[in-house]
Amino acid sequence: MVLVFGGAYQGKLEYVIQNYKIREIEIFYCDNCKEIDFSRKVIYGLEKLILNILKDLKDEADPIEYISKNLDKMMDKIIICTDISCGIVPTDPLLRQWREAVGRCMALLSQRAERVIRVFCGIGTVLK
Repeated sequence: MVLVFGGAYQGKLEYVIQNYKIREIEIFYCDNCKEIDFSRKVIYGLEKLILNILKDLKDEADPIEYISKNLDKMMDKIIICTDISCGIVPTDPLLRQWREAVGRCMALLSQRAERVIRVFCGIGTVLK
């Protein structure tokens, strides 16, 4: 697994496309989903999936539990996640919970990842 993270609009997806020769059809976008399509090579926008899981009040799903349960399916993937841990802590309880869940999921993924890359201004720095 490769975990690529960085701030918003820092060129994470472009970095992955260029450095891993990814085609559009290989990218799964997590915009409005609560589950990942594991048939794709790249999972883009993991933070959105986490928010969607937290928003679904009917289902008491835990995003960390979902990631843990599917770790084996993610081992051959490139996961792209926006780092939302910087800046002012949100006053909205859901957004605070989201921020914490994204951080915990990224920590879990980085432990299992073969490579962790931080992208800043389009430049990737390998951390692991």
